Amino acid sequence: MNQKTADYRLSENSGSRWTKGFTLIELLVVIAIIAILASMLLPALSSAKDRAKSAQCISNLRQVGTAMLMYADDNRQTFWNVGGSMPNDGQWTLNPNSTTFLDPTHPQAYWALGYSSYFAKNKKLFRCPAAKKVDEWRDAGRNFPTDWWLDSSIGVSRFLTDFYEPEHPNERGPKKLTSFRSPQTTIFCQDAAEQRMEGEEDSTGLFPGYSEVLTQWKYALAGLYPGFNWEWEWYRHGKRSQVLWVSGNVSKINYNGKKGHDYRWYTGDPPTVQPKF
Repeated sequence: MNQKTADYRLSENSGSRWTKGFTLIELLVVIAIIAILASMLLPALSSAKDRAKSAQCISNLRQVGTAMLMYADDNRQTFWNVGGSMPNDGQWTLNPNSTTFLDPTHPQAYWALGYSSYFAKNKKLFRCPAAKKVDEWRDAGRNFPTDWWLDSSIGVSRFLTDFYEPEHPNERGPKKLTSFRSPQTTIFCQDAAEQRMEGEEDSTGLFPGYSEVLTQWKYALAGLYPGFNWEWEWYRHGKRSQVLWVSGNVSKINYNGKKGHDYRWYTGDPPTVQPKF
């Protein structure tokens, strides 16, 4: 056996072999393939995440619907009100450092506090998981963190207690559940940056005399929150607003640009355009 043969057998027995590595081109090809696969996967993951947020919001609204109907049953078919009107503010507590709920009649109390005993005081039901920002009352000089306000990201209609005055000039609240002529097409609450929607300028309903919805948030208050497009806080789920109706059902309203939808979806009168459930 010569030395060359012996060296070869020694190499075989020891298991030591020289292995060719990847070239730069091969590495770049592998990296490119991984990047392509990731770009295909990310939209699917994002879509799944959005669907999960939508499902959670729907679940929350259904629980809110159960609470409001139970309250109405126990209170002569009326909704929570303060002096006949829907409360108008967005705070659960006096400030972010407090854990004590405000009295429902407090001037800064969020409307949902009036129903708190019917949903075990779980304020997270009123935090839409897709919400980014809501009314932080900067025009009133308040300066609390954005995240603290997000527990008030479901807006209620004031017409649940207040009559629509142009059509009912001599009538005042609180209205009874039985007074709604079309409860299945009357909005109780929905995705919104406004905690109490007055109707004409801060809701998605196009009221008589107006050519555009949400004008208060697009123009009047826009300077307090520079660079933020408020319109999408009413349409958080794929350009859809998730809505709880007075009848207790939950559905979505599609985005319809400046025209919004029939204002009667707030006032309780039969609409000329039916919502799609």
